[in-house]
Amino acid sequence: MTLTKQDAVDQMMGFFQAKTLTAALDLKLFDHLHTQDLSAGEIADKLKSPLRSVEQLLIGLRAMGYLEKQGDNYHLPQEHASFLVSHEPMWLGWLGRHIDTFLYPLWGELKSAVTSDTNQRQAVFGDDRSWFDILYQNPEDVTDFQEFLGKFAAPFIHGFVQDYDFSQHRSFLDIGSGIGTLPIAVAGINPDIHLTICELPQACAFLRDKLAVQGYGDRINVIEGDVIAGKLALQDYDLIHLGWMLHDYAPEIQMTILKNIYDAMPAGGCFMASETPLNDEKSGPEFTALLSLNMLVSTDGGIESSTEEYLERFRAVGFENVRLINISGPRTLICGDKPQSASL
Repeated sequence: MTLTKQDAVDQMMGFFQAKTLTAALDLKLFDHLHTQDLSAGEIADKLKSPLRSVEQLLIGLRAMGYLEKQGDNYHLPQEHASFLVSHEPMWLGWLGRHIDTFLYPLWGELKSAVTSDTNQRQAVFGDDRSWFDILYQNPEDVTDFQEFLGKFAAPFIHGFVQDYDFSQHRSFLDIGSGIGTLPIAVAGINPDIHLTICELPQACAFLRDKLAVQGYGDRINVIEGDVIAGKLALQDYDLIHLGWMLHDYAPEIQMTILKNIYDAMPAGGCFMASETPLNDEKSGPEFTALLSLNMLVSTDGGIESSTEEYLERFRAVGFENVRLINISGPRTLICGDKPQSASL
């Protein structure tokens, strides 16, 4: 692939677009255009902001394609409303706030992260606690992160429930489930399977409330657990899934997580980790390569790995029949079974 100077310029200036959109989402600007077209002055009044600067933002959003203009009024295309209006189920404002609060400041220190091979939490937040301890100290940040994970996982979940036969299992445990989107989807296709979510204590109350509001409070159980500390109650589940979590940790911690899950799960059970691995040559995909840098600036040694590296870690802790399951969507399932002869 040959890149031009203009390609480089466009990539370097890409944050212009990101910050324009996250600012508009944070202001809930699109909400005011959901049911009616408005002039720049009317939008400025609703935002309680100066006309000149609001109009600058509107011009930017129009140039980016999010808004249209009809006469003097701005118009929000209906197909955009589903992810730009705050009361719509796929609203991206959760992601925007997470980016602005956590990711963007950390990425500003990428050079330091590369030259020191360390995360930049202390430099950005003045806090050397773990990524999740910082993230979970504020209930609003927990909500943003869990909602972001749930929305971001939608294409993966669609492929998982479409391409995998859950009917072969009697009980399914999802570790790190975000807002419970995957178990809810499984409930829709398999009414007989027993469903449980395992989450850190800090996220359980939020998740139970979320499930109750959606009508799944009695259908999906929520239990506390910690994959690193080994505080896990997995003996009753013949299918266990760890969603997009291994990459948050250094390879040696990944091994600890896998060993703790292996030790706690029943003999004969199946374990799956869904990840977005690098290809064998480690030349991409681009999203995964850049996500690895995100792990660098934010976590304690988190890193993206190739499929073979993940498979080898599974084998090393004792899983047999280690394999990949390719499904529709952005993630790959790395799978292994605990031998029938294994004992707790």
